[in-house]
Amino acid sequence: MDVAKILAMLTAASAVERNDALAALDVPARAQLIDALQRGRTGRAEESFVRDIFVATTGDALSALKDAIDDGANYRDLHQLVYRDIDDAAVRAEILAHFRTTTATPTARRFKVLSDIDDTFYANWKDARYPKKTVYPGVIAFYEALGGGLVFVSARPGDRAGFVENAAIATLRARGIAKCTVLCGSFSHLIGNDRIAAKKYENFIEFRALYPHHRFVFVGDSGQGDIAFGEMLLADAASSGVQAVFIHDVVATPEARRQELAGKQIHLFDTYVGAAVAAQRCGLLDSDAAKAVAQATVQDMAAIRFETDAQREGRQAELERDVAAVAFKRGALT
Repeated sequence: MDVAKILAMLTAASAVERNDALAALDVPARAQLIDALQRGRTGRAEESFVRDIFVATTGDALSALKDAIDDGANYRDLHQLVYRDIDDAAVRAEILAHFRTTTATPTARRFKVLSDIDDTFYANWKDARYPKKTVYPGVIAFYEALGGGLVFVSARPGDRAGFVENAAIATLRARGIAKCTVLCGSFSHLIGNDRIAAKKYENFIEFRALYPHHRFVFVGDSGQGDIAFGEMLLADAASSGVQAVFIHDVVATPEARRQELAGKQIHLFDTYVGAAVAAQRCGLLDSDAAKAVAQATVQDMAAIRFETDAQREGRQAELERDVAAVAFKRGALT
């Protein structure tokens, strides 16, 4: 597709001609046009074109278009487009209003899995139980079992040019994540768990407006503001669609505190088998999905080169305990 030629044609066309031309384009072509309009300076004309493309797209096609934009290989995702590249508040409001008023057939993709990165996806902050940079056994299987789009909500400060987001996406892809969106934090919200949580919540409110008909779960850790963020999400559950919060415990939270948080639908876990058990109890996974997560976790654990025998034995004990909770024998999962 000659994107430059189509853009030139749309520029010269009347409103009616432009709408007719957009109606003839399939979803991949519309996504390519938006990608071209998003690069470089996004001025008034480009913003108007982006709005017109979205407004001309409804139902399942709109869901597919948003997924195509978010499934790109860099920081130029739907959140970046609507909240950073589009400066005209009126144009942004028109786009968001269109997202609210159009619906699509419910599918597994109408579910978003929000996740932290450090100490949730891989050991990279406070967690000394695993070798540094280890991708946690079973984490990818857990994401896949929950289904839907994967969105990493990080405390790492972002930048206008997208260098931080691009680096995070590259890191995640190199470690097995095929498609994802990354929402970064800010330097002004980098210090203090409450400030980190507040920035993550701000990003979530923006993201929720992009996907108003979706449900959400959040996967985080106990080391850096994620419990506070989870409490914010669940306090607004009636309008946000947040189903549950799963927290990887990296600071040995006392059992009484775990039980207190579980009563708020904030479930702490030590292994991703434990996370799957909690998700099954919440009605988010069935027994087959929980078993698949358990099998993947056992296989992933076996491949990790621990630094000491004590380190391995501790993690193995946690795993065997959680596997027993899903009522599977150790031998049946290898």
